Amino acid sequence: MDTTVINSEEQRQLVPMSSLSQEKNSNEEDTIIVTSETNDSMENETPKKIKEKLFILRLCSNLKQNLTSLQRPHLSDSTLRLIFLLLIALIGLTSFTIALIMGSTIVQFKHQCPLYASFTFQTFITSESNWTVKIIPLTEKFSSQSTCDFCTFYNVFTFIYCIMTGFFFILFNGDQRIVATNDQCLIIPWFPISAILGIFSLINASILTNGFLKFCSTVTSNDVRVISCTQLNHLFFEQYPHVSSFFSYMLCAIISSWIQLTFFIGIITILTIRLGSSLDWNHEKRKKPSINIVMKSIEQT
Repeated sequence: MDTTVINSEEQRQLVPMSSLSQEKNSNEEDTIIVTSETNDSMENETPKKIKEKLFILRLCSNLKQNLTSLQRPHLSDSTLRLIFLLLIALIGLTSFTIALIMGSTIVQFKHQCPLYASFTFQTFITSESNWTVKIIPLTEKFSSQSTCDFCTFYNVFTFIYCIMTGFFFILFNGDQRIVATNDQCLIIPWFPISAILGIFSLINASILTNGFLKFCSTVTSNDVRVISCTQLNHLFFEQYPHVSSFFSYMLCAIISSWIQLTFFIGIITILTIRLGSSLDWNHEKRKKPSINIVMKSIEQT
């Protein structure tokens, strides 16, 4: 009796084990079926994803082309070149004017620099329009000669720079039989030179303005009858008889120096635009073949 009971109990215990094994097998089959279905779905989705990536790449490239076309200036390269040459000619004209005025002023003051000069003087009224001024020698103090030499020789060098720049830029864009390239190769060396000369132009304008204002304040503070700097045109310096229309000439030099600075800012801006456009053009030219290769490889896959 005991043995039968045990056997029946063993049979009862064996039944759930067999069912569990069947369930495991069914679960494994289900997982295999699920993984196979997911693999099939991935294989079906890969061409869709490739098409989506290709569409995104084309959309990005078109968007970039539209943005770059909007960022490009409306002025063409030839127009910028003509404006550049016009500004170079105007800088040459202003530098020649300033150098001529400063050179003649130094000669009129017997090779002394009147900028930042300080002195006391006696005024003798000869007529209502012209006054004779006698400077007291012990109080006479002119500035260093290097101050006026900088304003003179800087403008002489700038004038030579303008002639060379106009010659090279016209030569490199003129007869292709002489030079078989354009002026793109001149932009890189001319950019730092123009920037340095622009800084010197600011220094030159500041020296001329402050130096003349110091000279003017010396004259107006010494005599109550001299109210403004415009009256310098009516003063006759006894020790320097060749000085005439000093205010008019110095005003012309000061205005020309500040105009010259604005022209230099325009030249640096044009060179920056042309340099950036040339670099962008070279970058796009190098990048287009790589983009085409990637697009072709994606389309082939």
